[in-house]
Amino acid sequence: MSFNNVGPLTSLAEGETAFWHYSFGGDQGSRFATADIKTPNAGAVLLAFDQEKQINNDGHTTYFVSIRNLGPGSAFHNLQGGGLA
Repeated sequence: MSFNNVGPLTSLAEGETAFWHYSFGGDQGSRFATADIKTPNAGAVLLAFDQEKQINNDGHTTYFVSIRNLGPGSAFHNLQGGGLA
């Protein structure tokens, strides 16, 4: 299952990092999320890193990812991603 346009639009200036978490309820296996960069923007490159997964004893699963703006300008984004095939 892939996903796009998840979460609120978030602005990142060059050098800033956003810390995201998302959930589908139960365990969805391996998930990978990246920045869903919106236009117009100032030419920013957004890097996804620190992909993490947490499963609670009740089966609720939360995924985490950090997004860093490498520059050269600012950009709005939210998340897109999916499972690994």
